[in-house]
Amino acid sequence: MIRGSLGPGALIIQSRPIRQGGIFGLMGTEAVEVVAASDADDGTGRTQGSPLRPDAGHNAAAPEVPRFPGAVRTASVGQAESDGPVRASSFRRIYDQLVEQGVLPKLARALVEEAVCRFPSSPFAEKFPNVGDRLESASREDVLQALTGAVAKTIRVERSAKPATGPKVIALVGPTGVGKTTTIAKLATIAKMRHGLPTALATIDTYRIGAVDQLRTYAELLAVPLAVVQRPDQMQQAIESFSDRAVVFVDTIGRSPRDRDRVDALRPFLGRLPNLETHLVVSCTAKYDDVLLAHETFSRLPLTRLVFSKVDEAVSFGSIYNLAAQSQVPLSYLTVGQEVPDDIEVTTPGRIAELLMRAA
Repeated sequence: MIRGSLGPGALIIQSRPIRQGGIFGLMGTEAVEVVAASDADDGTGRTQGSPLRPDAGHNAAAPEVPRFPGAVRTASVGQAESDGPVRASSFRRIYDQLVEQGVLPKLARALVEEAVCRFPSSPFAEKFPNVGDRLESASREDVLQALTGAVAKTIRVERSAKPATGPKVIALVGPTGVGKTTTIAKLATIAKMRHGLPTALATIDTYRIGAVDQLRTYAELLAVPLAVVQRPDQMQQAIESFSDRAVVFVDTIGRSPRDRDRVDALRPFLGRLPNLETHLVVSCTAKYDDVLLAHETFSRLPLTRLVFSKVDEAVSFGSIYNLAAQSQVPLSYLTVGQEVPDDIEVTTPGRIAELLMRAA
C-alpha cells in the first residue's frame, strides 16, 4: 500500500499498530500507523501522493535499486498524512554506502529498514521523540549501533562448541590460494599457546608442492603431532589416534569451484568424522560471483561455518554480508594479514557493521 500510494521507491521507516476512535483507545477500529519515505517532492518540502487507503494498490513491484528520501510522512491506513515532513538523508547515505561496498541492493534495503526500526529503542530516543528527527540527528556511533543490531538479526555468527566426548575436528576447505594452511597455523597456535588446549594437526594436501613441509614446520614449532593422510581410512585412524586431544585442525586440498568432481573427492575424508566442523574459506578480494560459486560447489560437503580471508587486502566487504545473509551459514573468522597467529579475528556483528561503514 505504501508503494502504491507513494511510488515504487518508497521506504518504510517504521510501523506500529494503533486503534482509532472508541473511548480511551478501547472499542475502536484497528489501523496501522506507518512512517514512510518517498523520493517524490513537489518542491515545497511536502511529499506528493494521495492519502493512504485500504484499497490502495499493494502489488506494485519495488525497483532493484530504490531511491530514498525525499521526505518522510506519518500516516495510518484510512487517514491522510500528518503535517510536518522531516528529512531522512542519513539513512539514504547508509544505503548508498552499503551498495558501494558491494552489498546487493535488495539486502542493503532490508538492512537499512531493519537498522531504522531499531532507532526507537536507541539511547537518544527520548531526546528526539520524532523518528525523522532521530534519523537526521544520528551520529556515526548511533548509526553504527543500529546497523550492528540489524546485522546481528540478519546473519549468523557462531563460535565452536566443545564436544561432550572426543576431540573437536575443524576442517578448512575452499578454493586454491585463499590461505587455508596459514589460517590452520593461526588457529592451532591460538589453541595451543593461548588457551593451552591439547592440539593436533592433519593434512590431506599431499599434492601441492611444499604443503606438507609447511604444516610440518608449524607442528614442530608448536610441538604438536601431525598426521599426513592419503586415504579416507587413514583419516579415521588419525582422528582415533588423537583421542586425547581437545582439537584437531585438518588442512585440505584447494579445489577449483568449477571442478565439482574433485570437490566431491573430499567427501570420503570428511564424511564420517565425529564432532566435525567444516569451515569454507573464501577470499574477500574475490568477486561476489566467484564467492557464490565457491559456496555453491563446496556445499556438497557438510559446511558448517564461513571464514573470510584477506580482509586486509580488500577494498570492499559486501561479499561477507551477502554470502552470510543469503546462505545463513554462520560466520566464524576473518583473517586480516599473514602474521601467525595475530592476524585473525573472531567475527562479530559489530565488526561486520564497521567494515560495511568504511568508505569503499
